[in-house]
Amino acid sequence: MHPDLDLLVRLWGHDERVDSARARAAALKADVGRIEEEIRSIGERMSDLAKELAHVGQQEAEASRTLGRYIERRDRAAVLLKGGQVLDYTAVQKQLDQCTALVDELESQVLEFMEQREEMVERGSALEAQQEEAKDAKGRAHERWVVDGRVIRSEIEAVWPLRQAAHDELNRELATKYDSFRARGMVPLAVMGDEACTQCHVVVHGQIRIEVNSGRRLHQCRGCGRWLVPAVDAEE
Repeated sequence: MHPDLDLLVRLWGHDERVDSARARAAALKADVGRIEEEIRSIGERMSDLAKELAHVGQQEAEASRTLGRYIERRDRAAVLLKGGQVLDYTAVQKQLDQCTALVDELESQVLEFMEQREEMVERGSALEAQQEEAKDAKGRAHERWVVDGRVIRSEIEAVWPLRQAAHDELNRELATKYDSFRARGMVPLAVMGDEACTQCHVVVHGQIRIEVNSGRRLHQCRGCGRWLVPAVDAEE
């Protein structure tokens, strides 16, 4: 392998290790953030549920007060009819019938509001349990972030000086091209297949293949611009 290509391969190997370590650290942090977002979402749902529960409670209380008034009117009309002390029997009977119908309707409403409130209380309890589970999960995720993060930082600190030393060995032209690939998030190396670049599939001509395989010259793919690596060296 050409000395410059060997240096580029070693540099890319260091960068891959650093990138992998940083990705693992980012994933650990993302887990904490995801669970924090879940806790926030549950809190919002609990707040909305509490408002809804208060509204249903108000409706139930109002319906109960109205029910009480109509029960009094119904019972008063029933007493008057039973005692035979009414002057207008038809009017009192009509009032009794109307009050009885309204009492039945209001009792149904009150029962419905009670059922809604009980169902909301159950939902609230379930949300509280979910929130507690999420808080426990956040604690575990945060601990992983801290503990594993120390290991990851140690790994990066061990690799980074080697990476910097390899980068400093590059001449200015190679370093500029390499940094350009890194800035674009691209792999700077491409293995030669039997006939073409394995990254962009552009054909690699025979003379270039010979020079790359023999290590006589450093070549970039004419399609994607990546430095070409012999297949045998890539396997190693």
